[in-house]
Amino acid sequence: MNDYAVRVATPSDIAGVSALLQASYPNLMESAYDQALLAPALKLMTRANPVLLASGTFYIAVSRDGLVVGCGGWTLERPDGKAVEAMRGHIRHFGTHPDWARQGIGRAIYRLCEADARSEGIISFECFSAFNAESFYSNLGFESIRRIDVELGPNVLLPGVLMRRQI
Repeated sequence: MNDYAVRVATPSDIAGVSALLQASYPNLMESAYDQALLAPALKLMTRANPVLLASGTFYIAVSRDGLVVGCGGWTLERPDGKAVEAMRGHIRHFGTHPDWARQGIGRAIYRLCEADARSEGIISFECFSAFNAESFYSNLGFESIRRIDVELGPNVLLPGVLMRRQI
């Protein structure tokens, strides 16, 4: 039995998701990136995205005591704001609290994303993965396409990997 429940996020989850991202991303990403490159990226990446929280396709895992221990979702829109592609969804802002890692939370959230996307006619997912998350997505069946620079904000780029998966 899980000690957490997964549900659709709402805008009222902004503080809990931000706290999760602040606990998760610096810890998980420090071994994959130079600190000078990572520091400005983390300032942007560790804030919950209100648009995602209101999308209806972003999920959170909540512990029995109310702590947000995982998050992730999908959208039709690419994270970089470029045009929507027919029948392709985009995996967005996954994270797991370090104290809750390796308990299947990310995989459980991904399964909900995939089922939801399939019901909307999506046949493939694309993901802008950080280097440290590439193996997580590979284990879900994603294929690494190429190295990319993800624009997180003005003058803030983070190297990553473009990944895709047929669903």
